[in-house]
Formats: sequence, C-alpha cells, structure tokens
Amino acid sequence: MVVVIAQLPMKFICALGLVQALVSAQDAPNPVAPPTPLERLGRQTQVASIRAFASASDARSAADEMDARLAAEASARSRRATEVGVAEVAQRTMTIRGAALEAAKEEAGTARATARAARALAAAKAGVKKAEASATQHIRKAVEDDLANVYMGLQDWKMKVLHDPVKEATVAGMKAALPYEKALQTIEKRVSDFESRAVGLSNQARGLRTVAKGLADGAVAKQAGGALKAASDDMMNAHTMMGQAAQFEAQGLRLMKDAQVWNVQIPTYVGAAAGAAHQKTWMYAKHLYAPPPVSGAPPPPTPVFLQKH
Repeated sequence: MVVVIAQLPMKFICALGLVQALVSAQDAPNPVAPPTPLERLGRQTQVASIRAFASASDARSAADEMDARLAAEASARSRRATEVGVAEVAQRTMTIRGAALEAAKEEAGTARATARAARALAAAKAGVKKAEASATQHIRKAVEDDLANVYMGLQDWKMKVLHDPVKEATVAGMKAALPYEKALQTIEKRVSDFESRAVGLSNQARGLRTVAKGLADGAVAKQAGGALKAASDDMMNAHTMMGQAAQFEAQGLRLMKDAQVWNVQIPTYVGAAAGAAHQKTWMYAKHLYAPPPVSGAPPPPTPVFLQKH
C-alpha cells in the first residue's frame, strides 16, 4: 500500500490527504455547537470538489502513463522491425533496391505506429477533459439539489414579507372605500352647518320676538300717555321685527328639513364604504375573506360638495 501511494502523483497525494483530513474532522467529536445546514453543505461541497480534483489528477496521470507506454511499445516495435530488416538483408543479401523498398515499408509502418500512438494520446486527453466536465457537472447538480429547498424557502419568505396578502387587501379596501368616506364626511359637515344655521336663525327670531314684545308694551304705555306718534312708530317697528322673526324661523325650519334629508343618507354612504372595502379585499385575498353579499342597489353618488351659500 505504501509503494502504491508513493507511485501516485504528488497533487493526487495532497488531495487525498486533504480529503482524509476533512473526513477525520467531520468524524471527530466536536465540542462546539453543531454546524448549520449551510455550513454542512459548504463542507460537503468542498469535499466533493477535492475528490473531483483528485479524480482529474488521477485521469491525467493515467493519460501520461498511457502515452509513455504507447511510445515505448512503438519504439520496441520499431526496434524489432529494424532487427528483422537487418537480419533479412544479411540473410538474403537483398539488392539496394530491395533494401530501399523494405526500408520504405518499415518507415511507413513506423509512421502508422506513430499515428496510432498520437490518436491514443488524443483519446486519452479527451477522456481527461470529459472526466473533468463530468465531475464538474456532478458537483454542480449535487450543490443545486441541496440548495434548492433553501432557495425555495427564501423565495416564499420574501413573498410573504414583501407581498403580504392581508396587508395588500386591507390597503386596497381602504382605497376603494375612500371616495364614499369623503362624501360621508362632506354630508356630515353639511348637516352640521344646516343645523348650526337653523339654531342661529331660531335664536335670532326669538330675540326679535322679545324685542318686538318690549316695543309693543312700550307703545301701549306711550299711547296711554298721549304720545301717539311715538307709540305708532314703536308698534310699526314691533310688527316689522315680528315679521323678520317669522322669516328667520321659516328659514331655520327649512334648513332643519334639509339637514334631516341629508342625515337620512348617512347610513347609505356608510354601507357603500363598507361594501366597497369588502369587495376589494375579497378580490385581493379570496382564500382569506368571505365573498361580499349580492346587492342590486346602485352605490350612492360620490361627487358631494359643501354648500357655499
């Protein structure tokens, strides 16, 4: 065994020593924490690379040995052929022409043997390249097979983090409900403005009635005292104020009715916003949300503006 190892090339002996060292290191007890899957895969890949390098070195050594053997055989054949030619010349005393022809035949045989040796050497080199390519392909396939699950897991994790279906469905639902929510806010603001103006007009009417009643009482007192002109003016002003109070009260009642009409539409917009959000979230994540209910009523209009007057 020692003699066989000594005859191997130095590169192969070094590679073999590295492989044995890696295998011994893997088999030896390790007091440290066990390696991770990626570290174990890297070690396996390194061991496979060293083995492939050793195989390639062995193939090159075999090719060199085959080349030397073929050259030796060719030389031996040439030597034997030359000895036979010399013997034949000595025995048969061939003529110069016959010796030349025989020499030409021997030369042709030598050329054929050289060509055969060259073809064998080329085949051996091609075998070495093929062995290297096969080893590289095998190592690449083994690494890709081992890392396939890791890559797939990373892709799934990336899709879940960057494209969360629940988050995207929620954002889409909020965008779909936004027009109805804006219209709802506008309607609520309009109802609040109508009610505030109606309350203000009612307070103004109440104040005018109070002032008119005071003027009327004063006019009665002035009329009893003989100030008929002043009493008449106060009474006219009191009637005017009562008329203005009646107008303010009528305007306030009309605003309250308009506010009630708009206030009735608030639940419709609330339902439309919820339905639009549900529809859009279901479209983005159908496996996570229930389908929206079927509604034959059209959604309310969204272009709602505040009253300027």
